[in-house]
Amino acid sequence: MRRRSMFVFLFAAIVACAPVQAPAEAQDMNDVQITLSRGVCFGFCPEYTVTVSGAGEVRYEGRRFVNVVGQRTATVSREEVARLVRRFDEIGFDSLRDAYRSQVTDLPTYVVSITRDGRTKTVVDYGGTGAGMPSAVRELQDEIDRVAGTAQWVLRDGQPVRDRPQP
Repeated sequence: MRRRSMFVFLFAAIVACAPVQAPAEAQDMNDVQITLSRGVCFGFCPEYTVTVSGAGEVRYEGRRFVNVVGQRTATVSREEVARLVRRFDEIGFDSLRDAYRSQVTDLPTYVVSITRDGRTKTVVDYGGTGAGMPSAVRELQDEIDRVAGTAQWVLRDGQPVRDRPQP
C-alpha cells in the first residue's frame, strides 16, 4: 500500500511540475496580428487585405473586384481572435513551408501571416494545394475572412464583383 501511495505522490508531483502551454486566451493577445491578402488573377478575383489584431480590431483595404474599394474598420471579439490563433496552432502553421507554388499561371496569390511574441510567420499560397500545401491552410484563409467579416466589403448582393472598379 505504501508503494502505491508513493507512486501516486510521484505522479502528482510530475504532473504539477510539467510545463503547461497557455491557451490562446491566456497568451498576451496584445501583440497578435493576423493578416490575409488575396491577390488578383487573370479573371475577377477579389484583391484585398484584411488584418485582425489581438484586441479584435479589423482593418480592411479593398483594391480591385470588391464591393468596397478603400479602407474600412470593424471589431470582433477577443474570443474570436483567440480561436483563430488556436486554429493556426492546430494546423501547425509555424512549421509549414514559407511558400507553396504551383507551376501554373494566372492564379491568385494568397498570403497569410501571424505575428506573435515578436515573430512573424508568413505562408504564400499560389495554387498551393496543388503544390503540397495542406487544405487546412485554405480553410484557415476562409476562417480569417469569416471572423473578419470581409464578405460585407468584398461581395455585392452575396456575389463576387465582376465589374472593374473606377480609377
